[in-house]
Amino acid sequence: MEIYKLGCNWGKGKPSFYKLIREKNFVIGVSDKRYSIGDLVLATEGHNAKSIIKISSQPVAVTSRPELKDDFIKNHIEYEDWVEIYQGTRYELNTNEQFQYKLQQGIVQIQQNEIKEKVIKILKQKEGIIKLEEYYKILKHKKQIILQGAPGTGKTYISSEIALSILNDEVKNYSSRKKLMNDYKKAIKDGLIAFSTFHQSMDYEEFIEGLKPTTENGNIAYEVEDGIFKRMSEKAQEKGNLDELEDAISLLKESVLEEEINLKTKTGIEFSVAYRGGKTFRVRSIRSQADDNKDFPANIEYIKRMYKGNTKGIYNKSYVWGILDYLKKEYKIKKYEEENENKNYVLIIDEINRGNVSKIFGELITLLENDKRLNSENEITVTLPYSKEEFGVPSNLYIIATMNTADRSVGHIDYAVRRRFAFITLQSEKEKIENFYSFNNLPIELSTEAVLLFDKVYEIMGNISLDFSIDDLMIGHSYFMAKSTNELQLKLDYEIKPLLIEYVKDGVLFMTNDEITQITDLSL
Repeated sequence: MEIYKLGCNWGKGKPSFYKLIREKNFVIGVSDKRYSIGDLVLATEGHNAKSIIKISSQPVAVTSRPELKDDFIKNHIEYEDWVEIYQGTRYELNTNEQFQYKLQQGIVQIQQNEIKEKVIKILKQKEGIIKLEEYYKILKHKKQIILQGAPGTGKTYISSEIALSILNDEVKNYSSRKKLMNDYKKAIKDGLIAFSTFHQSMDYEEFIEGLKPTTENGNIAYEVEDGIFKRMSEKAQEKGNLDELEDAISLLKESVLEEEINLKTKTGIEFSVAYRGGKTFRVRSIRSQADDNKDFPANIEYIKRMYKGNTKGIYNKSYVWGILDYLKKEYKIKKYEEENENKNYVLIIDEINRGNVSKIFGELITLLENDKRLNSENEITVTLPYSKEEFGVPSNLYIIATMNTADRSVGHIDYAVRRRFAFITLQSEKEKIENFYSFNNLPIELSTEAVLLFDKVYEIMGNISLDFSIDDLMIGHSYFMAKSTNELQLKLDYEIKPLLIEYVKDGVLFMTNDEITQITDLSL
């Protein structure tokens, strides 16, 4: 890939033809300085950089386009065979991105490293934003997407970018990986993003809700425990601020860990409250004649639910009311207010194809559809089997899943699931490897080694199973990104080669024993 500068003022006092090439969407070149597909052209007007164009076609003599003759003459551009036009993808620079380029006029190959680095950096951000905008729009429309691709194609990083964009309700592109991860971790801490990894033993009871055994004083009891999907769905429907109640519950836990306290129900019955860890307070009527070790659970989640005005399905309701009444009075908690903050929430599911998705979602798979969600045109709710609660999926809960297309050890995603997810394929891109080395100002020799290694691996993977395409298997670009030759060598020996051998063992890459030496002989 080369980088050129195209000055759009050909001759002193002549008008700029930048507007022409932008409106007609082509790039001008000359026959003795031809661009190649993939080259970058920095278009300038005067000394001001206006756009970057990535060449995507072979040149065509302008004289083969007679409809352009009048435009060329009007703009004082020679309408001759040696003037050529190319097609390309244009990235307009906004005011903050534009910069001055006062060196060399006309069409020249840029040699200055600082200019080349600046062009590549801007392009990388522009390309990232355009793709991110596309993924963002798909997720906003569909509500759930699956990012699929081979190992190393950036599924985890891109899922974080999309998630943060959804939370901000606009595309947010990060130039710093550190800043991205800091915001991502904060969003998880704040409860706006939740993360789950599917596996072969994952089931409905773990993901939605199920009965979980608890032991108190040697006795086994079963309580309904919410799974991550149900918890995120309920959190997305919260309209008030529960922070004050959460803090008060934490203080009460500390208080009754050391010594029980006595409270009263709405009808004046006195009962004791203790806490021994877990998700429940332990309650017991003062008038009870039962053994001392016989008490009952008051689920902490029920306290929060009652605070919001939902009393359906709450067990030991009178005790829960007594605890909530005490919290309100003792810690001066304000009345729950219906203040819709219109927040978005994101559930990220890693390795979604490693679980039986239809079994894990169960009857809720239909509720994922955009028009079946709560407050939508065809809203659907179901009665959950364990809690007997009415349940629906809120429209402000988004799902981003990732899927490794090279993993043959797991089942396929069935059609019922596919209809409800949009699939986005992430490919291994050699260009991203080149951009990585240019962006980080690493030695050109190291970049060349990495690109040559990529080409060797791509060539080795020529004979693959008919069940796969090269995009399903080609080792991702991140495997070829390193800060030194030693690091690249380590990636080759301990990541790339073992993965290729694994492909052969799994029968997705066909190689004879003699041909396997192509893998073992790979070198920088």
